[in-house]
Amino acid sequence: MELRNLKTFQVVAECSNFTKAAEKLNFTQPTVTAQIQSLEKELNQLLFFRVGRTNHLTPAGKLLKKYTDELFLIVDRMESAFEDLEKPNGYLHIAASEFYCTNYFPFIVSEFLKTFPDVHINLASCNSNEVIKGIESNTFDLGVIAGEIVREEIENIILDEEELLLVAAKSVSEQLSVNEIINNLPFIRYRISGNYKALINHYIQQTDFSPKKNIEFGSEEAIKRAVLKGTGYGLLSSNLIKKELNNGMLIPIELTDQKISFKTSLIYLKKKEEKEELQSFTEVVKSLWVKAPEE
Repeated sequence: MELRNLKTFQVVAECSNFTKAAEKLNFTQPTVTAQIQSLEKELNQLLFFRVGRTNHLTPAGKLLKKYTDELFLIVDRMESAFEDLEKPNGYLHIAASEFYCTNYFPFIVSEFLKTFPDVHINLASCNSNEVIKGIESNTFDLGVIAGEIVREEIENIILDEEELLLVAAKSVSEQLSVNEIINNLPFIRYRISGNYKALINHYIQQTDFSPKKNIEFGSEEAIKRAVLKGTGYGLLSSNLIKKELNNGMLIPIELTDQKISFKTSLIYLKKKEEKEELQSFTEVVKSLWVKAPEE
């Protein structure tokens, strides 16, 4: 049973006239007649009887009209729902570290807006602790953090897994041995609590080295800049320093054969997962995350 024939039947039933229905549907009258006859043949029922110039529904026609109205009400709702899903609008407040904001999100946001231009994006740069607090307080809709979080109210989606590397500037490594770097220069570390801090502490314990001096910075980007200037040595994520490793500006300090890795996660409140713009942006992030820093 074809929907177009049912739609024609519905219009004829409402107009009670084949000619008026044909004008409304922009069909010829023979086309309308042929579609009604096709339905009657398929159902083996007479749907209309004519009195003068007016067409009246038979009992079978009334029954079909009832189901046809219900069917097209559902079709209208379905089309409306998919139109809303295809074109979300509104605001998305996103938070991530300076590195992700600079190297990942420009490409991701640009690609997202090509498909969903009516969504307004607000991007905030802050560390992982601040991201988590912002998600919990409903300040941010979506965030990217170093590590992962296990809480009943928060959805945590793993985007990537990176290695933690202890590094020093090339100029420093050319002048000092590994022991001299460790003993004479400050260890520049990330001022953060939670899983990421636990990973840093685990690395220090595993490699059995005790930094003589410590400097704490609030972002990995600041640590990288300080290490590049020769201020000290630091423990940084491999993605953050990929370019500097490739061009030789940063040199790994190998104190252990064992690798320590951590995950990068996308997080949001589970109660917001029905928000259409959040769903759409999440899918774009998941599909483009690994590709983003290459663009």
